Amino acid sequence: MANRPFFAFHFHKQSHTPMYIQLAEQLQTAILRGAFLVDGQQLISLRDMKTVSGCSLETVKKAYDHLAEEGWLEAVHGKGYYLTTRAKEARLENRLPLTDIPIASLADSSPRPGEELVKRLRGAFYDSLTVLDEPSAQKKVRRGHAAKVFADHLSRRGLPHSPERILSFNRSTSGFAFLAQRVMNPRDVVYVEEYSYPVFLRLLSQCGITVRPIRMDEEGISIQALDAEQEHYPANWLLINPHYQFPTGISYSHERKQQLLAWAEQKNVQLVENDHYGDLWFSEPSSPLYQMAMDANRSVQVYYLHSLSKTLARDLQLGVLMLPADLTEEELERYRQIVSMTGAEPSLLVVEAAVRLLDDPWFSEVYLSDRRSLFQSRYDSLWKEQHHALPAHARMYPISGGLNTWIEWGTPTSKATESEDRVVAMLLEEGLELTPGHAFRVADEPADTVRRPAVRFPLAPMEERELKHWLHRLGAALIR
Repeated sequence: MANRPFFAFHFHKQSHTPMYIQLAEQLQTAILRGAFLVDGQQLISLRDMKTVSGCSLETVKKAYDHLAEEGWLEAVHGKGYYLTTRAKEARLENRLPLTDIPIASLADSSPRPGEELVKRLRGAFYDSLTVLDEPSAQKKVRRGHAAKVFADHLSRRGLPHSPERILSFNRSTSGFAFLAQRVMNPRDVVYVEEYSYPVFLRLLSQCGITVRPIRMDEEGISIQALDAEQEHYPANWLLINPHYQFPTGISYSHERKQQLLAWAEQKNVQLVENDHYGDLWFSEPSSPLYQMAMDANRSVQVYYLHSLSKTLARDLQLGVLMLPADLTEEELERYRQIVSMTGAEPSLLVVEAAVRLLDDPWFSEVYLSDRRSLFQSRYDSLWKEQHHALPAHARMYPISGGLNTWIEWGTPTSKATESEDRVVAMLLEEGLELTPGHAFRVADEPADTVRRPAVRFPLAPMEERELKHWLHRLGAALIR
């Protein structure tokens, strides 16, 4: 079979254009590129194209016949489909360079919402339109009810049912911006994991806050590295992703979480617990630091940030911030007013639609359960495949939830960025967009920092078959 790495198919199932026409149009591009051709003359068999494209045999047959009607292919009985003179001339005149390959992107790990969820979302928005005409007093009541529904949802995650401590935002990034601009001080020092969410890092820097990256090990952020940094740049805050660390996928051990709480209490450091992937655990949710601090009666303030965009829909931007348990009612009310005045609150229409979904047992008992199973299945499949796909010097991180894994290779070097960029560029030529490890590090990192090269490898945007394919292509790039 002709090599698949020279082409990546992309189909829009919601489009009005039939699937066989979408396939035929992309095959014209593939022919110009020389992909899927046997000896440059014959298109690969129907069954081979079924495997490559993921389409049904009937769809492939209709696409081939359509190209025959258009004068691109000629059906030869008992042998297959061959390029016509017109197609051969088009190839010579319009040969496409490798850089024009349609890009398959693994840069965004956000999953597409399922069809049933989209259907229910449409209904929820339609049913919620009446809130636009309601008086302000009734809208305030609705927001109060929403806080209770959000609290109930978070309680399934292992958090206390505390609607009075919940602030909702038009996205989780707005919730973090509220912390950086309204709670932290410009001269504060914030420790972050050595690989962190770039948007949060930029927000901290824009607010004049000093950001200090801390080395990680297999259990999470290193306590020894925290102690060493504390001697030079004492911290006011620690920002961590302890459940499914973004972007590495590491899940902090229970012991490491206990050590972090003890360390923060001893050093008088406040914690921001970012739950980037929220509800997407595989088997069971890990214990939140927020609840652990309350159970152990620790005198450490924990702010818990939760994103709903990964489980509802990526364009339905909604984030929740749970404030520390020891804040007074006056402090809580002041924060609520600040959020309302700054316009960071989500639209009531979005809130009401989300409430209808979160309040529906189908969402937590069926939809989320299916999503967790789907991504666990994809991860388990890649975990098994890595032994065949990756060279001995590469390693895929084990994960217990979330939407991506992390792949490192080689030995620690000060040229990790160059190695990452080389591999990412090679895969981009084949049609895959990946995110290199240095994209998640602080902007002013010393040039001589020694680390292993790495890339983030998401589980969400593609089907399992295609993810396996690109894992093999990544492995091939690592030995060149």
